[in-house]
Formats: sequence, C-alpha cells, structure tokens
Amino acid sequence: MKKTYHLLFTLLVLSLTGHGQSKTTYLPEPGEGFSFNSGLLSVLDAPESFESDARSNSQSFQFMRDNVIGLSHFSVAYGLGYSAQFYHGNVRIDVAEDGTQTLVDLSGRDFISNRFATEYVDAAIELRYRGKVNRNGRYNRFYIGGCFGYRTDAYSYYKDAVYRVKYYQISGFNPLRYGVHIKAGRGPVNAYVYYGLSAIVVDGAMLPEWSEARPLSVGLSVTL
Repeated sequence: MKKTYHLLFTLLVLSLTGHGQSKTTYLPEPGEGFSFNSGLLSVLDAPESFESDARSNSQSFQFMRDNVIGLSHFSVAYGLGYSAQFYHGNVRIDVAEDGTQTLVDLSGRDFISNRFATEYVDAAIELRYRGKVNRNGRYNRFYIGGCFGYRTDAYSYYKDAVYRVKYYQISGFNPLRYGVHIKAGRGPVNAYVYYGLSAIVVDGAMLPEWSEARPLSVGLSVTL
C-alpha cells in the first residue's frame, strides 16, 4: 500500500513539474545592427515659388548596437550613420568667383537636372519594440528614434543640353541637422518616416524665404 502511495505521489510531482515546465518564457530576439533607409523627400514650409521635383530623395544608412531591456519586448539601440538629401526642383544656386550666391528661378526653362544636396555624419538612437517570432522567423517591430548630424558637404548641381556645373561646399546650409524617425513593419523591409526638426538653411541667399523650410522623408527601411 505504501508503495502505491509513493508511486501516486511521484506521478503527482512529475505532473506538476511538467505543468510548470510547459509555461513559456519570452526570450527577446536580437535587434538588427544595420539599416538602410530610402525615401521620397519633400520640403515643408518651402516658399510658394519652389516646385519640388519627384526625383527629390533621401538616402541613409546606420550601424546600430542593440541593448535589450531585461526579458522584455523593448530595447534601446544607438550608433552612427551617414545621410544624403537631394532636393530637385526649380531653384538653382549659382556661385560667382568671389563666393557670392545667386538664386535662379528655372520655372518654364528646359533643363536635364537641377538640385542642391546636403550630406551629414549622423549619431542615432532608437527605442525599439519587437513582438513574438512566428514560424517564419518574422515579428512585428516598431522603432521610434532620432538623429543628430554634422554636415560634411553641401553642393549645387545643374545640367542642361549645353551646360553643366557643380559647386561644392555651398555655404548657408545648416551645419547641424536633427530630427525624429519611425520604422515599422514585420519583415526586413519596413515603412520609414523621417521629420526634420532643424531648418535646411540658416544663412545665405536663400533667406529669409527658406527660414522655415524643413525636410520630410517617407519611404522604406531595410533592417538586417
């Protein structure tokens, strides 16, 4: 009889132990260390005379280090990157030999390409949320973050049927940039939005008309 009680007790303990082991514990997925972001670029609060071309775009990449917050769905990531903004439109920046800048309105004129561009080295930080992984290894993600950049170059480029010119290191563009971004999706390709909080121009011939102009980029982010 005692052997029967011992057997039943052992089975009960094993059953309870097995039931406890059946509970699942969330193990965070490692966060991505690289992202490439590409989007269509528009200018908010630009002068009414400015006509943005559909070719306006922004490109950036970021190398990030991900730090999970405990055994949770959240993490904090930080890192460095590089970005370039290409503003195509009807405004040409011409620079004389003495450095004097002149704005030329190209409305109604035929040209092949016209843009001004800025490039920055960026420091980035993100608060990340990642959901549970499905059988295909995918999970929902929502990243919100910001960046702070230092300008490395700003140039103006113009080309028509008979003439082509490019001016490097154009003054007047903001030496610093900062803004916020969102990355959201399920797989390696995600929706991406960046809103610039800093002005595009802080000095030079484009003021005061461009003093309130801010960049907005909407596109895709590839995270690996």
